[in-house]
Amino acid sequence: MGSRLDDTPTKDLDPVVSEILRRAEAGELCCLSCAAGCGATDYAARICPSCGNPVELRPVSGRGRIHSYSVFHTQYHSKLPAPYTVLLVELDEGPRLAAVFDGEGGPPQKVGDAVVFSGAVNGIVRFSMA
Repeated sequence: MGSRLDDTPTKDLDPVVSEILRRAEAGELCCLSCAAGCGATDYAARICPSCGNPVELRPVSGRGRIHSYSVFHTQYHSKLPAPYTVLLVELDEGPRLAAVFDGEGGPPQKVGDAVVFSGAVNGIVRFSMA
């Protein structure tokens, strides 16, 4: 039967998400940004919320701060043995994204700590302490 959740990335379900994950696995974290230059926007946006122009994928710094986090003590994904920490990272460019904390010795110290993109494997984006 398998695990409680599907372990395969969302390939072909959403071409934008698939491209973001493909680039992340190649070492480049990207964000959706307004093609007219308004700046980065939310990952779910398909048009700029400020001006209505199209959005496009652009590389970002991969730096941000922990907005919140949660420690999972149940294994919901076959490639993430419990316990593991999921971060909500607010990127320096503005958007927020969920990622797995790639740190040793338990969860990060506190909300607001600086983190940096450390890579992605099997559709799992990871951040570590900056």
